[in-house]
Amino acid sequence: MKQKIAWGTSKLLKMYLAQTESNPFSYCIDDFSKAKSIYGLKINKSKSLLQEKKGLFQIVIFAVSNKSLQEISHKLNQMGLDYAKDFIYYSDFFYDSFVKKASKYLGFKLNPRIYQYALSFTLNSLTLVHTTILGTWLFLEILNKINGLKGQIAEVGIFQGGNALGALHFMTNLKNKKFYLFDSFEGFPELSQYDPSTSKKGDYDIETTYQKIVDTFFPFKEVKLIKGFIPKTFNQIPKNERFSLVFYDCDLYQPAIDTFNFFWQRIIPGGYLIIHDYQTEEGGFTGVKKATDEFFKDKKVKLFSFFENTMAVIKK
Repeated sequence: MKQKIAWGTSKLLKMYLAQTESNPFSYCIDDFSKAKSIYGLKINKSKSLLQEKKGLFQIVIFAVSNKSLQEISHKLNQMGLDYAKDFIYYSDFFYDSFVKKASKYLGFKLNPRIYQYALSFTLNSLTLVHTTILGTWLFLEILNKINGLKGQIAEVGIFQGGNALGALHFMTNLKNKKFYLFDSFEGFPELSQYDPSTSKKGDYDIETTYQKIVDTFFPFKEVKLIKGFIPKTFNQIPKNERFSLVFYDCDLYQPAIDTFNFFWQRIIPGGYLIIHDYQTEEGGFTGVKKATDEFFKDKKVKLFSFFENTMAVIKK
């Protein structure tokens, strides 16, 4: 059996190590971490691979953003290592358990071809995607599931729009729905006491121009791109508009409360609410889970969550 080596000390690896009973990894590689270990797993620099014999190990890449995945993959290719043979992605590593869990929770089988699309889009998109491969996969599966429902789609907190862009490409063969996209494009607003003390106003600025984002979505006539801080910008939605899918990804407590207050009553029966960062690492965006648990405490809903993509899913 090949030795397994983790690459990247991301929240995905941290959450996995926190809940697993048996750690299969010999060590972890991270060229930027100052820590010496993570949950008892030793952290080495990438040069340590020079001491390993090719063919006797397999790397599992745990980077979250598509940019990091692309850069690490390129580095491994330059070292003469090949995907599937010498390294895989966390989504491959979690694949079987995630499919089993998602099918049990959501009541429908996931489509391997949609996974192929999510993986390929993530690894090739030039637009930043922070949703995770399995997050994109689940989002697309639910988009496919609501195809026959009335109601529009909204994503609250799009950053550079990578997740929405992947969805819009995927939706080419689905029924046309309006796609509302919300973001301040100025980073975080003021944070609450329930949000990480390590974060501050202005964090997660889009790192590009707003016009670049406008141009990205220009070909998609179904897109309604709305700039500004929520909940004020929600007043740009027609009063009688209803939704079959709402995706929340603003990372923080108060925007989550504001989003749930506005959209929950507007989601049609059979529609879905997806909440990104419901599951997070210690010290992460824990305000999202607090807001979700508070809002839905007295509501008769079933919430299912996945550490593999940080998401919670609620079907109305």
